[in-house]
Amino acid sequence: MCRTVSEELERRHAGDPMALVLAKGELARQTGFLAGLVGRSDPDDPEKIGKLRQAAAAISIYV
Repeated sequence: MCRTVSEELERRHAGDPMALVLAKGELARQTGFLAGLVGRSDPDDPEKIGKLRQAAAAISIYV
């Protein structure tokens, strides 16, 4: 899910690296973690998943 959200942000802000940094920073502020640092082997955390879904939905990314 983190990869999907990160890829969508990259698609939306292609060609504007500052906007991408700001969008990822805002997502991190809302969730309390950097989505780009979550790897496939990291254990699922229901609290983080819920926060990510809520933050993504706020910017019209549905996962």
